[in-house]
Amino acid sequence: MHRFSWFVVLLPPLSMGLVLPGLVFLSSLALVQKLFAPDMDIDRIVGDSLGWLALATLLFVAGWALSNYLRDSRDPTHHYWQSMPDHGLVELERHALVSGVSLWANDFDPDCNSLMLWKNDKLVRVQSSGVSQWVLAMTEAGHWLVLKDEFPGDFCYGRVGQMPAPEKQMQPRQQLAIAFAPGTQLALGRRFDGAPLPMTQTSYWMSADEIKRLTEAAHHWVFFPPDRYAVVNAHDAGWVQRLVDRAQASVGPQPAQRFLDERTARREAFKGK
Repeated sequence: MHRFSWFVVLLPPLSMGLVLPGLVFLSSLALVQKLFAPDMDIDRIVGDSLGWLALATLLFVAGWALSNYLRDSRDPTHHYWQSMPDHGLVELERHALVSGVSLWANDFDPDCNSLMLWKNDKLVRVQSSGVSQWVLAMTEAGHWLVLKDEFPGDFCYGRVGQMPAPEKQMQPRQQLAIAFAPGTQLALGRRFDGAPLPMTQTSYWMSADEIKRLTEAAHHWVFFPPDRYAVVNAHDAGWVQRLVDRAQASVGPQPAQRFLDERTARREAFKGK
């Protein structure tokens, strides 16, 4: 399905390109007549402009077809899917992770409600539950790194969803390698290595606004250099830190901190006596 196809290149311009210029031209004339020139003779203008309209339509269709051809034959992302998977060529970006915080989201999209997962060495389409786990990891370079896993299953609407079993959740390690299609920012997968990453597991479910903001900051889909995949920029780092603080506050003190708090409380109670 990733091979070059003249059918894919020519179908949109030939099916829609022959009609769109004429529709735009007539719509523009009707709008001008309604707003500025009620006495304008649209039929006469159309009759006098048929030659130019035909030329404009031809140029529009040719330009659209040429754009599709260049996209499918020269674009590095399309070029990768057409040839490089058979060669096993990837580019790796490595990160050393220090610690991480796990958050959750329930963001079911009726228009995009399936996942592609590997099962028995085959890529299969399964129903998305809308539930996703987000790990906000601090790197040795001092950046926030955003990792996301989506889970299959039955969906439900609302902020809080059903967490998957612990063994199915993301298990980050301190060394991370992300594979990209060569010459592109298309992430193909990731691989963890090394010791388990110190994690703070929370049951914090993000709001819709938080999901939207974190998605933008994570650069998982739409981004341009110098932005990097999954790496949070400096101007978003403060917001991400506040999100981490809210998530950690939902957990309460960690065991060591809880012990210190209880010890302090007993000392204060003893002084009161």
